[in-house]
Amino acid sequence: MSPSPRRAVLALTASVATVVLVAFGASSAAHAGDRVKYANLRVPAKTDKVLEPARDALERILGDNAGAFDLVALPDDGADRYEVTAKRNHVRIAATDPATAVAAANAYLGTVGQSVSSNVRNVDTDARLPLPDEPIRATANVAHRFYGNDTEDGYTGAYRSWEQWQREIDELAALGFNEVFMPVGSEAVYVEVLQQFGYTAEEAREWIPLPSHQPWWLLQNMSGYPAGTSEALLEKRGDLGRKIADRMRELGMTPVLPGYFGTVPTDFAERNPDARVEPQGDWVGFRRPGWLDPNTGAFPRIASAFYETSERMLGASGAYKMDVLHEGGRRGSVDVPAATRAIEAALQAAHPGATWVLLGWQNNPPADVAAAVDPATTFIVDGLSDRYDDRSDLERQWSGVPYAFGTIWNFGGHTTMGAELTTWNQRYDEWRNKDGSRVEGIAAMPEGGLNNPAALDFFAGLAWREGPVDVGAWFDAWTERRYGVHAAELKAAWRILAETAYTLPENDSYSEAHDGLFGATPSLSASRAATWSPGSFSYDPDRFAEALDHLLAAAPAVGDSATYRYDLMDVARQVTSNTSRLLLPQLQEAYGMRDRDAFTRLSEKWLANMDLLDAIAGTQPQMLLGRWIADARAAAEDSAEADLLEFDARAIVTTWGDRNAVNAGLNDYANREWQGLVGTYYKDRWKRLFDSIQTSFDTGRPPAPIDWYAVGAEFTTSTDRSPFLTEPDGDIVELAGQAQVAHDATARELPAPPTAGTHFVSDLPFASIDINPSYGPIERDTEIGEAAAGDGRPIRVAGVQYEKGLGVNSPTTMSFHLGGQCSRFTATVGIDDIMNKVGANPNVVFRVLVDDVLRYESGAMTKGLSDEASVDVTGAETLTLVVDPNAAGSPAGQAEWWDRADWAAAQLVCG
Repeated sequence: MSPSPRRAVLALTASVATVVLVAFGASSAAHAGDRVKYANLRVPAKTDKVLEPARDALERILGDNAGAFDLVALPDDGADRYEVTAKRNHVRIAATDPATAVAAANAYLGTVGQSVSSNVRNVDTDARLPLPDEPIRATANVAHRFYGNDTEDGYTGAYRSWEQWQREIDELAALGFNEVFMPVGSEAVYVEVLQQFGYTAEEAREWIPLPSHQPWWLLQNMSGYPAGTSEALLEKRGDLGRKIADRMRELGMTPVLPGYFGTVPTDFAERNPDARVEPQGDWVGFRRPGWLDPNTGAFPRIASAFYETSERMLGASGAYKMDVLHEGGRRGSVDVPAATRAIEAALQAAHPGATWVLLGWQNNPPADVAAAVDPATTFIVDGLSDRYDDRSDLERQWSGVPYAFGTIWNFGGHTTMGAELTTWNQRYDEWRNKDGSRVEGIAAMPEGGLNNPAALDFFAGLAWREGPVDVGAWFDAWTERRYGVHAAELKAAWRILAETAYTLPENDSYSEAHDGLFGATPSLSASRAATWSPGSFSYDPDRFAEALDHLLAAAPAVGDSATYRYDLMDVARQVTSNTSRLLLPQLQEAYGMRDRDAFTRLSEKWLANMDLLDAIAGTQPQMLLGRWIADARAAAEDSAEADLLEFDARAIVTTWGDRNAVNAGLNDYANREWQGLVGTYYKDRWKRLFDSIQTSFDTGRPPAPIDWYAVGAEFTTSTDRSPFLTEPDGDIVELAGQAQVAHDATARELPAPPTAGTHFVSDLPFASIDINPSYGPIERDTEIGEAAAGDGRPIRVAGVQYEKGLGVNSPTTMSFHLGGQCSRFTATVGIDDIMNKVGANPNVVFRVLVDDVLRYESGAMTKGLSDEASVDVTGAETLTLVVDPNAAGSPAGQAEWWDRADWAAAQLVCG
């Protein structure tokens, strides 16, 4: 983590780079001088009537430059396709439908150094548009190009305005999507329907959560939290949903609406004698709504009322999404295959030929559900295609139901950069082209939007490309349309990002990159902010940081570009966020060594980096907690409702729910590195922890426990918005330079080598450590204990107690700087005797490396065993002690699980 050796060179060459950058003007003809021909805006553009909605979209995107395009309809031959040519001194777009015409325009823009992408666009409405010198053609290789996740409407879109939705729809069309999940307004449908089945309007509204939490009600996970929905909000959301759905229809896109599969209040059967409600138990601390058994007489009546009301309020659709038994729903006494057929029959009765869309997630859809549906009118959007390597037999598992190759690269709306992009590049075509394949679509389903625009662009393109691409070359082209320049530094930056954040480790059961620890519930053993996110780095943070060097070198050329300033923010934010995972082990070590000076210095650095992260995020509008809250408050009818909606908006990104939900693991699930959130709530929490540790240094007692839910409740119930920006502020180029410095400052100073004599290793400073901090810090002179620092007991191995040694849990790597001053290392290794109990099955391997060369390996060590390690370290610079879980010798699922390994009486002879 020393400063990049390139940085000084980059600083010297930045001005030179400005000279050699070539602004785009006309694809391959950009350098052709007088031979470039431009579209003539004085000649009126032509538009086939069916493509008039595409004309409207282009005018929203390009302003007057939309007049450069003629729009011609192609016959529908079963596959969406487009062709871009030059005719009549216009860019002629021929396409099968309006959305595909918008995608064609974006493909053309990419050849002239512009682009419409998710979140931030690179569009110059004043630039002259050159005529293409050769045709641009593409045909979709799958019919279904799905975007959306139930949760995205809560984590990102809960309080979107019509203007924001309009922009979102245009961007999705430009990327080539044609099916979009659209839940807005469904609550109004439910309220009207329930009034036909024994409920008052007020009772129905009280059952429906506020917008940020509404998706999990539609998924049958919860209801009524944090409060019911007002009549005014219900009406606004209903009207908005209709506008959204109608706009999608105009463009030839399918609004995938929520269907009806039986979600009801738990007392529904008490008011409807022909109903039977199957209790669904709890979901992560919340009581679920009931599941009306679809095999009972009430179901077809309420389903019919639902579809009739939905059509009247939101319009009809050709696709409805329903997820039976989502995330632990209970079957009880329901005949699930028969219930599946009843759900399907109700949909087909209301909308003959409509498609039932199901989510592929965890164990869903269950095999007997997939076997019961009609494959001709069912489609599964798989959310795990890139997450597990053993998911290649879905044709059999889902009884031949067609499905989409899908991804969820973002959970909870995390702001972290990263996705399984290189996996998509290979796996999609392998799955689509295999014998008997039922892959008939793609599905981009991030839980939160407004992040990772490169990932969404690449993934959307899978459906329009002929096969895998050279990923590096794709990113080279991405930079040209992203920034409108040829720039070696920008290409170098994105190639580094491609090999780090967008090439995640395989076989680790994650489809997202790690989150930052600044947003974690404070603990010196924190390994993740969200309970179910990766617990360690997903890539090399030092290599990732080099991308920031390259981006900054390009600032003189593209510093005014909106896309550049967003990307610079995002990379600088991620570099700064990554310092949390580099600094926390050092804080652990300082506390474990009771080195107060080091702990104070490191904790001050930690808090300063949080301030920097807050400032970096504050340079972009979509990264502002203040704007998130302002949008929520703007949806209210009065100040009381505004306070309630602010609570809804604050809670979803912090505590998520009440104490039960926090205790069940939802706290910080939706953590994100936003201005205002980092600089107030997250920073305040860490300061509280550091203050408690400082007090423990004074008293000699363990730090006092902190009720983190109470801290969160204090934040979520506040209406003090004074620290929160609602408009971006700050110089991102200057702040990104500070991020470089912050990253470099995380480098450990190499400790001095031991002096002459015999030293217990537990008395020496570490040169480096690599641990899973969720098991607790390395303990000196005790076994590792539980997760807290200083909670271990005396070391005992094979019946012998030792006063000195190191207690760890696998996997652990510790390095010591010897500086050529030592001659021998010795230790007794083994599992601590505290594990000599029924049900404990520790199994590890101890290793000693000298200057990275293996010099000792214990073999499998289980409880009750010990071994003597004696290693010649004469002249060595570094001693590395490793304990790895012995997965091959452990019961299934028990490797790396509280094995409590000891390096007893570990010593070095030096001098």
